[in-house]
Amino acid sequence: MRLQVLHLTGQSDPRSCALSPAQHAFLDDLPLPEDAKVRLNFPYDAGLAPYRRVPLWRGSLCHAVLFGRIRLARGAWARRHRPLVERRLRAADRTLVLAGSIGLDLLGRLDLPADLLDRLTVVAYGAVAPRPPACRTIRVGSRADHLARWWPHDVEVAAGHLDYLASPELARLCRELVAELEAA
Repeated sequence: MRLQVLHLTGQSDPRSCALSPAQHAFLDDLPLPEDAKVRLNFPYDAGLAPYRRVPLWRGSLCHAVLFGRIRLARGAWARRHRPLVERRLRAADRTLVLAGSIGLDLLGRLDLPADLLDRLTVVAYGAVAPRPPACRTIRVGSRADHLARWWPHDVEVAAGHLDYLASPELARLCRELVAELEAA
């Protein structure tokens, strides 16, 4: 497979890596064959629970707990999750990563090998990322996003922290990147 597109966000529901309806809809609108659209989220384990809606406050709390666990684990978290993520990323020649919220930071903390990072293009929307990966990254932010508005961004859209995927500007950017990556 030449190109795949996948989501990489924090686990607002630690029991699941199922995509939300908005994530499915965003993938549906990309001009790619179905087999290029990864229908799981981080950590890409199909054996976890199905999707359930989680309120912003609870998802934020889960992300804060995850941040703490990663720091306390001193590399054990990356060693545990890196193989699943690396296997998923190596399934294609190129990957467009749709990294929402803390997804960019999680990707950076996995300490992926340089040859793999060279194959990634990341669109980081609403990114809260003290430790981003060393790969091509386009940060998308919004003044209305009270969680991520203070982090640097390359593109600004009108969106709140939970509704970037409904932004026509983000959809257009991703369609343009898909066309560019398929042509490469």
